[in-house]
Amino acid sequence: MLHRRLRMVAVSHLAVLALCQGVALAQPAPPQGRPGQQAQPRPGQQAPAAAPATAPPAAAAPAAMPQRIEVNDPALAPVPPPARTLASWNDARAMIEQRSVDFAIAVQEVARAEGVARRALAAALPSLDARGDVTHELAGGSSVSPSPPVEPGAGAIEDAPTTASASLTLRQPILAPRAWYGIGTARRSVDVAKLSLEDRRRVTVGAVADAVVSIVTAERVSEINRVGLRSALERLELTRRRERLGTGTKLDVVRAEQDVALARATLVSGDEALRKARETLGAVLGERGEVGVPQGFSLNAIAAEVQSQCAEARSDQRADVRAARAELEIAERNLTDAKLAFAPYADLSSTLSARTSIGDESTRRARSWGWSISAVLTVPIWDGGARYGELQINRAAVEQQRARLGAVERTAGLETTQAVRGVAVAEQARAVAEQSRDLARETARLTQVAFEAGTATSFDLVESGRRQREAELDLAVREFEVVKAKITALLASASCK
Repeated sequence: MLHRRLRMVAVSHLAVLALCQGVALAQPAPPQGRPGQQAQPRPGQQAPAAAPATAPPAAAAPAAMPQRIEVNDPALAPVPPPARTLASWNDARAMIEQRSVDFAIAVQEVARAEGVARRALAAALPSLDARGDVTHELAGGSSVSPSPPVEPGAGAIEDAPTTASASLTLRQPILAPRAWYGIGTARRSVDVAKLSLEDRRRVTVGAVADAVVSIVTAERVSEINRVGLRSALERLELTRRRERLGTGTKLDVVRAEQDVALARATLVSGDEALRKARETLGAVLGERGEVGVPQGFSLNAIAAEVQSQCAEARSDQRADVRAARAELEIAERNLTDAKLAFAPYADLSSTLSARTSIGDESTRRARSWGWSISAVLTVPIWDGGARYGELQINRAAVEQQRARLGAVERTAGLETTQAVRGVAVAEQARAVAEQSRDLARETARLTQVAFEAGTATSFDLVESGRRQREAELDLAVREFEVVKAKITALLASASCK
């Protein structure tokens, strides 16, 4: 009996030593940075002050950290970097103007509107046309008998079978109310296209900024997921050691394995979210494949650059609202244009023409020329009801555009209100998430101590570790959502030139 008790005491001491080596396993390990690299501050906070190069002579040496359990797993390797990485926000702006599909379409829409305006102006300007034709008569024709005959028995002289003519015609509208009115309508269409381009720039900048923040968030979440997986693997290894020493059960090992499986599944979904965020940024920028951001990409710098590029304005002065107002004015002008279809119009034309015959000496050759001027007045009387149908179409278009304008104004006001309120909500959510993270971290620490003392079960240990991982992930997401909310609030009613 004495030997058996001594053996049990020895086994208990070995179990305590094993627990002491893994005392820090309930806490997630800090992210492994590069040599010489300082820890990145949270969004919206200043970077910590640099540590002094040499410690004071009176400073005591730090206490030795407990030795961690070494674990190896292929899933702990980070996600491979993308093929293309943005150097800075200016690089993103350059790619927007060069490669963005939506932005390129908006630019070409302005060019198309300018072409339509030039065509409308041409309808009120003079036009000059030149025409030439050559005609050869294959059969028939006419002849003229000379009077008096030149020679006895001479027959009639036939006309030359080939004739050539040329004309030059100048036309000038002298009464064209629809053409004159259409010039102003076309110019307003150019203004609408430019306003749409401005709004497209605002939307594209917001989409790029949102994609960049999503990438940074997904990278941080992926990093936290790997820390959580490493902690779960370390707890599993510690539980297996306890089982081998006789102080643990098979149920404890199974619970730890379930925790590892859950952490692994979270890691897989987080890595896929990171890849999708990179692909989304590439699609917005017009690139094929993934586009990422460097490790030290500053989100606060993005907010500052967006604020310098886009000026804050009222919601009713946003580019899409102004474009909707201009489109309503164009619809009303189109209605007036349909009414002008009942008005008469007149053209003034002048033609200079010349005609000559081509033939030999046996044919009669003639030459002629002329210059004429004419004025034509046209009064529309009846066209089958097409003009009345055009009036009905344009009246309906005016009412439709008036309804669209009201919807755009309400949407702009609602987006602005929600975006401004979203900043306060995001900051409150971050504060709550930070408090929850601290509580989950303390709970995990106390559970670890209780488990070592034998007053807590392996289920409590695994559950506290899982809740801590969830709290860490939630806090990381909430921190980046604050930056995203600030950018959204700025772009909700901004004017980006």
